Amino acid sequence: MTERTYTIPLRRGWQKVPRWRRAKRAVSEIQTYLKKHTKSKEVRIDKWINELVWGKGAKNPPSKITIKVSFDKDKAIAELTELPGKAKRLKEAEKSLADKLKKKSLLKLVKDEKTKKVDEHRKKKEQEKAVLEEVDNKTPTKKQEMAANKQ
Repeated sequence: MTERTYTIPLRRGWQKVPRWRRAKRAVSEIQTYLKKHTKSKEVRIDKWINELVWGKGAKNPPSKITIKVSFDKDKAIAELTELPGKAKRLKEAEKSLADKLKKKSLLKLVKDEKTKKVDEHRKKKEQEKAVLEEVDNKTPTKKQEMAANKQ
């Protein structure tokens, strides 16, 4: 995939339509510009580009926009060169949430391992006690030895 940065002039396109239709025309200008310059059949526009164009309403889109495009022969994907603050905060929040979930899962695994070790230790102690009791039952006490010696 090839990647390029384009600065797309939008003012010429949206000045030819009524004020209330300017943002819609700006989005279509972006698509036609990218189809022409990337020579690809399908153009995908990132949601942040759409939010930037529609951000000040339908009547006041930006006059130009800088976009980073990755494309091949049949598909082009357009993204903003620099994400707005809101997008950065959302990415940070998603990343921190993923880290928290990962940390929780790791803590859960560690806790499970500890409980397994404790259970194994308990079983081992119970087995040792059982063995000791069997040995105690088989070996006669001093009283039993004395009684056996008297007979």
